[in-house]
Amino acid sequence: MSSSHPAPTLRQRKRQRARDGLYAAALELLADRPYEEITIDEICERAEVGRASFYRIYGAKAGLLLEFNHRLARDAREAMPAHDSASAVERLRAVQRTLVANWTATGPALREMLRAFLTEAGPALFSAATEAPPHPELLSLVAQIVERGQRTGELDARLEPSFVSWLVVTGMATATGQWITGGERTDLERATGDVLEVLLAGLVRPVP
Repeated sequence: MSSSHPAPTLRQRKRQRARDGLYAAALELLADRPYEEITIDEICERAEVGRASFYRIYGAKAGLLLEFNHRLARDAREAMPAHDSASAVERLRAVQRTLVANWTATGPALREMLRAFLTEAGPALFSAATEAPPHPELLSLVAQIVERGQRTGELDARLEPSFVSWLVVTGMATATGQWITGGERTDLERATGDVLEVLLAGLVRPVP
């Protein structure tokens, strides 16, 4: 079966194996110890990957959370309805369901990583959000859905798709952060669903 994308090179495959190994090693370590106690050297030793490779791939420990965001966006894209007639609302709800499924499937390890990200690395990364947002692929996917909905007349076209995408993604990310910090007091599915419904109330064009 032909593909529009060329097969990955040997170097790309090796880099992906290193990326996957480091991510898996970090989650294994986080299952037993707090995020702040785990060092990059320990992650590299468990993954049998050099320290320099870790920095090239992730930059810092907080980069491991960006890997989760990358996988979330990939899964959300794969969860899109297969039929072209699916509405923008259906597609946005598929994104929301994927976010809930991926986060609720994680154990305490990744949630601890997010807590550290929000309290330590978060402010520095979000201060440059327009240049390097922590979830660029998800923003791009949602912007594509919004643009499609605007073209078909389903969504109000007065707002820029990129701005609407930012509202949707950051709104659901905020709800996720509250779920992480609030524990069982927050229902992630309801919280992210409420965020999306509020935004859709101002986006969906009424049927004449």
